[in-house]
Amino acid sequence: MILVGSTSCGDREDQKATRISDEIRDQPDRIRLPIPENEPIVRVRIRKVTGSLEPVDFAHSGQTVSIEDGNGRMITRKGPLTVRRDRDGWIIRAADTWTVPASFQSSDWISLASEGGLELTDDTGETRRYAGSLRCVHLPDQKETTWDLIEYVDIESYLPGVLSGELFGHWGLQCQAAQAIAARSFVTMECILRQKKRWDVVDTPGSQVYLGVVEDPLSHQACDMTSGMILTWGPEVVPGYFSSCCGGRAATGVEAIGPNPINAVPPLKGHAGDGYCQEAPLYEWTRECSGRDLGRAIRRSASKGSPEKAIGTVERIIIIGRNRHGRGVRLQIRDTAGRRVEMTSEDLLQSSRSLPGGALYSGWVEGRTRGGRLELSGHGYGHGAGLCQYGSAAMDKAGKSFWQMIEFYYPGAEIKKAW
Repeated sequence: MILVGSTSCGDREDQKATRISDEIRDQPDRIRLPIPENEPIVRVRIRKVTGSLEPVDFAHSGQTVSIEDGNGRMITRKGPLTVRRDRDGWIIRAADTWTVPASFQSSDWISLASEGGLELTDDTGETRRYAGSLRCVHLPDQKETTWDLIEYVDIESYLPGVLSGELFGHWGLQCQAAQAIAARSFVTMECILRQKKRWDVVDTPGSQVYLGVVEDPLSHQACDMTSGMILTWGPEVVPGYFSSCCGGRAATGVEAIGPNPINAVPPLKGHAGDGYCQEAPLYEWTRECSGRDLGRAIRRSASKGSPEKAIGTVERIIIIGRNRHGRGVRLQIRDTAGRRVEMTSEDLLQSSRSLPGGALYSGWVEGRTRGGRLELSGHGYGHGAGLCQYGSAAMDKAGKSFWQMIEFYYPGAEIKKAW
């Protein structure tokens, strides 16, 4: 559960597919995100496992598990199961036999499934249940033994676990329904863009938080009442970006996510005027940090030969450009040696991820050094494009419907029942 909301749907590490590509640039007139005719299957990377013989535990005691390999062979075993991988192949230990047949060991992948879902214990000892099949995929091009654990699950089964991870449980049904439409549209986009990749989304805020199977009735009700509904603009899917708190002023999709043409559709140009998130804990915020640490973080994320590589201890951050909604989107960074560089607010936000104490809450920030410390004041939490979670919660409290929330945060978008 993200206690103050999520910074989801904008972290660059897991959003590279939304950056501009040669294929899209060379075909400007094609439908870039066509509305799917059928409900997609989403591939959620649950875990990346690194290290020879690193164990992953599945299933509860006595549970029947079907195990399939990449060559079409299938067997059943009783849980609990432990899966490992070394340079020679898969090693699977089950409760009713020491290992699976040797023929399974050489497969590139194996898949596990069970009626009622499979339980998986993470490194902290927490157990989650997954309704889809769990595929273990070997990555042969890595220096160490490495494999991905990926759930294959239909979108409607996936979404309740997103709502439970992204929103407070006490937030209202209409807010939950608006989030369901945004999250469904976001993952639909990723399924379209990443067809040739191993996975579509991760289960963290890098994509959108996902908790597996959940029992929360409100999450299920919100997903059921909006089943199949996605955001559209003509024949295209609108990426359903969202963040915790926009700080009252919207970012556009291009500013927040990147120059891919899919981010330039009119519904992602941002809501007009003040938002509804004034009561959010991080609507306005202050923070102190070391100017030396921030300069180091900027240099670390800068590309070779860029002006940011020369920035030293940061002394001042000044907003030098605002978008048409009044949001600060361009910054000047000054260091103690008098050097100056310009950055977008989103670039600063991403650069700050390596700051001791964690990333800045948003890139809409300014500050100056006082008494040897860099004093920062900022607005909002996250990139600020699309749906504002705290804003939609406030709209729900004020009696607004999810239709009105979508109309406000994605102006001009249509809601289409795609499946």
